[in-house]
Amino acid sequence: MTVFRKLAAACAVFWLLAAAAPARADPLTIPDFLDGPALGSASLSPTGRYLVWTVRTGEQSAVHIRDLQEGTVSVMGAGSARESFGGVYVEWIRWKTDDRLLIGMTRFELRRSGGRETGRIRGWTFGQSVLSVARDGSGMVPLQAPGTREALPGEVLDTLRDDPDHILMSYRDGSGGLNVARVNVLSGEAAKILDGHPRVLDYLTDRDGAVVGRIAYRGSTGRIMLMEALNADGGWSEVYRLRRDEIRNLPDYDFLGATSEPGKIYVSIRPEAVGGESTAGVHVFDFATRTMGPTIWRHPRYDVSGIVLDADTSELLAGCYWADIYRCDFTDRREDAVMTGIRRFFGDSWSVQVVSQARDGSRWLVRASAPNNPGEYYIFNVAGRHMEFVGSIYPRLPEHELGVMQRVDYTAPDGQALFGYLTRPPGAAADAVLPLVVMPHGGPEIRDYLTYDQWAQFLATRGYQVFQPNFRGSSGMGKAFAEAGYREWGGRMQDDVTAGVEHLIALGLADRGQVCVVGASYGGYAALQAGATQADLYRCVVSVAGPSDLVSMMRWERSEAGADSDRYDYWLKSIGDPREDRERLEAVSPLRRAADWTPPVLLIHGEDDDVVPVSQSRDMERALRRAGKDVKLVVLEAAGHSDWSTRNDTTALTELEAFLARHLPAAPPAPAAQAGAGAPAAEASPAD
Repeated sequence: MTVFRKLAAACAVFWLLAAAAPARADPLTIPDFLDGPALGSASLSPTGRYLVWTVRTGEQSAVHIRDLQEGTVSVMGAGSARESFGGVYVEWIRWKTDDRLLIGMTRFELRRSGGRETGRIRGWTFGQSVLSVARDGSGMVPLQAPGTREALPGEVLDTLRDDPDHILMSYRDGSGGLNVARVNVLSGEAAKILDGHPRVLDYLTDRDGAVVGRIAYRGSTGRIMLMEALNADGGWSEVYRLRRDEIRNLPDYDFLGATSEPGKIYVSIRPEAVGGESTAGVHVFDFATRTMGPTIWRHPRYDVSGIVLDADTSELLAGCYWADIYRCDFTDRREDAVMTGIRRFFGDSWSVQVVSQARDGSRWLVRASAPNNPGEYYIFNVAGRHMEFVGSIYPRLPEHELGVMQRVDYTAPDGQALFGYLTRPPGAAADAVLPLVVMPHGGPEIRDYLTYDQWAQFLATRGYQVFQPNFRGSSGMGKAFAEAGYREWGGRMQDDVTAGVEHLIALGLADRGQVCVVGASYGGYAALQAGATQADLYRCVVSVAGPSDLVSMMRWERSEAGADSDRYDYWLKSIGDPREDRERLEAVSPLRRAADWTPPVLLIHGEDDDVVPVSQSRDMERALRRAGKDVKLVVLEAAGHSDWSTRNDTTALTELEAFLARHLPAAPPAPAAQAGAGAPAAEASPAD
């Protein structure tokens, strides 16, 4: 890594990555959609005077520091992550103090079987390290593992805000245990203060930097997590047992941050609908007494999904949640007025997240995003009441080339009020009737929002309108709505999706017979079930990692997790018992209807999927092929259930685009006018 080099002149207020790209005739490409963020790890220093962020340009990465008082910028180059024979890449960056930074690095090196010039390439090796460096580039120190001079490849557990020279880091040693070390950021030397265990996943610290708890796997499968509290004698006691359902991905408890009091942590709890509360709220857990306090913040309609803490006192400032957009409601009237002004500046379709604040509250760094904008950074000066634009996180995805999303409210046949989101191609006329792709979400206990969605926007740029329904069983809107989907696979949840499609047809926005269904995980099941039972409505089906036979799926879950596991117990409640409910599960399993199948099918599945086994798609493909149906299976090498490599993501989008073009042709949208696109004007003042 090179040392800091001061720029000869003061930089402009705005980062040039945000400059709007010229209009082009061709739609955005798959690489455009899959390109990683150009900006990241942005944060304000404790006093709020400095802003740091990482910048990636092609294969190059660097760290930028801006003096908000002087207007100057310093740059630290980090080389290339993919040079011919190696390089380094900035993974993350954090402030220790206003004068010192912590930087997480990954080093890539090419292994060869022979000489540098003629040897055969055997693959990449990776090394991780953490550096401590002064803001001016001096005093660069690699943090070292305890008792050695080797790099300490760990995570910053606590910056120890009241200790200017030390931090806490968690790291794994040769035995695989996750330990905790106290590290001197000036010398790089570390001392182990806590021995770990291979099953430990993470630790919890309080405001004083004391370790008070840990999250650990239970058993050998890693499917269940325990929250454990540290005893006075150094032992650990189980406090809560958490489900780690990789499809559901919604634990009953979530840890939100340290309170201002030693040994106490803010947590969110999904209630048991006691006392009239049906949504997850914020509580305080006391590790000393092992007790959970009463609700201190809760939204009546939406589950809490984050909080904002005072940067100086750790006092709870706001509870955050997803309505249509991401919102944070501040408890202090003046701060809530500031947030209201910020939201007004961006508009009703933008989500605003508070990334960091100066300890005195004088500056806020926010990330704003919208359905046609994956994200931008801004700094709000509270005293001056003006907004400064920092940069676009995904500059290859300009607003004017992405689709417009809107909320659609409708009603199920039994009277249940429902809603979803419709993304229309860029420049589409309001009354244009376009080919429709229905895209039910996975989970099923997750939900869709009025926000950027990569697949929805990709399809919109290909001329499709995309509908994402929030059916019963979706999360985020309280326990009752989520549990209304229990044992309704192929039942009410499926009916809710259909009702949304029928509503769009009734509005004149879609034509019957010009609709395909695409889904992943549970959404893949819903897509297959739609194709199996509603061939008159859907002309093609795409299932990505979706279950096809609920009986065999539950048998696999039982063998993987164990009959007495929390994971299997959840799926019994969600899907049903394969013995007691076998007849019902068979009736709603798409695999069992292969003989009567009509629409063409594309199946995509990761070969290493440990959430929905690839056999679910292989069996579906085999049954359809034997029945003489139009089916294609694409198995992605070395791919799990999600978080695929760029290569596998490219394959999936390429196959999806070609399949839809063949079975549901759409005209790509005309190039959109660029006028008026892009970020709100810099230096504009939010209204009071």
